[in-house]
Amino acid sequence: MNFGERLRRMRTNAGLSARALAEKVGVSPSFIYQLERNEATPSFSTLKRIGSILGTGVSVLTDDEFPEEWVVVRRAGRRKLVTECEGVNVELFAFLGSRSKRMQACVVSLEPHASYPRESLVYTHERDDFIYVLEGTVEVLSGGKWYRLEPGDAAHFSIHNVDGIRNPDNSSAAALWVVSPSGV
Repeated sequence: MNFGERLRRMRTNAGLSARALAEKVGVSPSFIYQLERNEATPSFSTLKRIGSILGTGVSVLTDDEFPEEWVVVRRAGRRKLVTECEGVNVELFAFLGSRSKRMQACVVSLEPHASYPRESLVYTHERDDFIYVLEGTVEVLSGGKWYRLEPGDAAHFSIHNVDGIRNPDNSSAAALWVVSPSGV
C-alpha cells in the first residue's frame, strides 16, 4: 500500500474528513487530497503533525510493512478479562499499535450450563455483533429472543444488541464474538 492509500485509510478510520484533517494539520484540504493521490510530498514536520493527529508515528505512515504485533495476535498473547461469571472465560484479541480499530474480537468460552448475562457483558454500547460458534452449543439473547447456535453457525445482530450468552448443554462451548465499533 502506498503512502497516499495508507493516509486515506487511516484518515477515514479515524473518522476525519480531508477538510477536518487539513484544519488540524494547518494545511489546505486540497493538499491532503494531493497527498492521498501521491501528487505531493509532505515535509517531515507535516508528517509528524499528521501522525500525531491520527495517533500514530511517522514510520507507520511511511514504512512498507507494519510490525507483526500490529497484525497478528498469538494464542499466548490474548488478554484474559475478568467476567465475574462462574464458568465464563473471555479472551480479547488485543492488537497492538496506535490506530483506530473499527472492530474488536474475543473468544467466549463457556463451561456446561454457564451463562454470561447482560450486566456482565464486555460490550455495552450501540454496536453490531457477529458471533460464530467454534464448539458446543451457544444460545444468544437478543431482542427478547434466544437464538440457538451449533458449531459452524454464525449470527449477526445489528438491530438489537446481544443481551446474554449461555451454554445450555453438558459439554463446553466456545464462540468467536466480533463487535463493531470496538468501544470496549
